[in-house]
Amino acid sequence: MNTVLYIILILNFCICNESINFNTTLDNKIYNKTFEYKFFNYTKFEKKNVILGIIQHYSLYKIMPFFKSLIFANFKNCDVVMFVRNVSKDIINYLKSIDVFIFEIPNIYKNISVINLRWKLYIDFLNVNKNKYKLVLHSDIRDTIFQKDIFQDYENHKPFIGVAVEDGFLNKGRNKKWIIDYVGFDKYKKIQKERIICVGTIWGTIDIFLNFSIYFWERLIANPNSIEQGIANYMLYYEKLFDKYIIKSDNYGLVMTLALANGKNISLDNENNILNYKGQKAAIIHQYDRKPILVKKIINKYCPELIIFWKEMNFIRQNHRKIEFDQKKNMKIKYVNIIYFFVFLILFILLIFYKYFIY
Repeated sequence: MNTVLYIILILNFCICNESINFNTTLDNKIYNKTFEYKFFNYTKFEKKNVILGIIQHYSLYKIMPFFKSLIFANFKNCDVVMFVRNVSKDIINYLKSIDVFIFEIPNIYKNISVINLRWKLYIDFLNVNKNKYKLVLHSDIRDTIFQKDIFQDYENHKPFIGVAVEDGFLNKGRNKKWIIDYVGFDKYKKIQKERIICVGTIWGTIDIFLNFSIYFWERLIANPNSIEQGIANYMLYYEKLFDKYIIKSDNYGLVMTLALANGKNISLDNENNILNYKGQKAAIIHQYDRKPILVKKIINKYCPELIIFWKEMNFIRQNHRKIEFDQKKNMKIKYVNIIYFFVFLILFILLIFYKYFIY
């Protein structure tokens, strides 16, 4: 039995630490088993920036605002690299048409959540290409848009790692639970007054970003049942890793995270750009889909061809909510009727008992 257990542990370690081969015989191109060669356009001394992300189980309409806004923001000297799993041909063809570099996630990782796995993929990719890039941005795809090139604000910046800070604190809700589940209540208490760091957008110079990814991945693979955002907040606040390199952007800054934002603090300019709390155009808007009024404006601006579909989806969502509400209402009525029945039955039994046995 012990021998079998050791074999399983060794196989698991090998799978989790196996790297994807991003290299080829030619230094200036990246090869993928599924897709054709794609070439980087490097000059001899030029370094580019890169945006990294994961796409899995999404339909095309869900990712279009991300890529359409990215084109609209007119990023300069920047590659976009997507790791994909279980996506349609429509998505692949669309990504190819806008020169996105595509890598299919190997089957050896099929049992690892992409939320955790993405950091391993980033490490493998950046280790091979660390001499080709200056700045790196990791971003969620479905709920993120771009309004301007964030890298322009960090050209020639000293080494750093950038994180987005939400309006809420770690002292309640899911983030509290995630940290307690990870390290226990005593350690959580020491950081409970800190603002929530969101792991949906993280950026920085390639050296610090790569080191961050390595530290993060080590903790993720050692704690597969813990939630990555809980681990990240503990790592940055309690362990104080990267303290000397960290740059925080709250909703007054370049990166806005809107899930916990007060809608009254969100404004738009005449071009429907979302403004931060200082009244300036933010570079990145994350979690915009938590604010329904923004969703319609964003689709109108970047993907007007989807507006009819969005209206249909919105109608479906509203109709679904109505059905859920009616179901809950009917369930409550059912329970109330059951309670009334048993109350009536008890009273009836008491009445019979009183009539025939006492009276």
